[in-house]
Amino acid sequence: MINKTRVLLSLIAILLTACQPADTESHDEKPKLEATTPIREDTAVTKEYVCQIHAFRHIEVRALERGYVQNIFVDEGQLIRQGQPMFKIMPNIYQAELLKAQAEANNMNIEYLNTKGLADQKIVSPNELALAKAKLDKANAEVKLAETHLGFTNINAPFEGIMDHLNVRNGSWSKTARY
Repeated sequence: MINKTRVLLSLIAILLTACQPADTESHDEKPKLEATTPIREDTAVTKEYVCQIHAFRHIEVRALERGYVQNIFVDEGQLIRQGQPMFKIMPNIYQAELLKAQAEANNMNIEYLNTKGLADQKIVSPNELALAKAKLDKANAEVKLAETHLGFTNINAPFEGIMDHLNVRNGSWSKTARY
C-alpha cells in the first residue's frame, strides 16, 4: 500500500506541476530593423513578343495583267516614293498584241483613205465611207487598249511608303506584293 500511495502522490505532483500557468512575461522590446539605401543604376528590361505591325495604309499591290515577273526594282524594307517603278511583268505578249493592233489600224487607215477617195468621186456611197471610218476608229481603239495592257506590265508605287515582304521573285508568276 505504501507503493500505491507513493505512485498516487507522484502522479498528483506531476499533474499539479503541469497545470501551473505558463510564464507570461511581457516582451515590450521593439524589433530591430536595419535600414539601407537603395542602389541606383540603369536597367534594361527586354521582353520579346510575337506580333505583326502594319501601317495604316497597308495595301496589296496586284498586277492588272498576268505574266512572269521580269524585274523587281525594290527591296524589302526600302522607302518607296510615289510613282517609283516597283515591278515589271514580262511584256512580250503585250508588245506583240500592240504590234498586231497597230498593223490592223494601218490596214484600216489605208482602206479608209481608199474609200474616201472613191466617195469623193461619188463611186461609193456615203454609208460605205462611214463603215470604213467606223472600222478605222475600232482599230485605233484596239491600239489604245493594247497600249494600256502593255502599260500595266509596269507596276509603280501608288503612294510613298515602306516596302513590306515580297511575295514574288524574278521569274515567278505575278501575284501580289505588300506595300
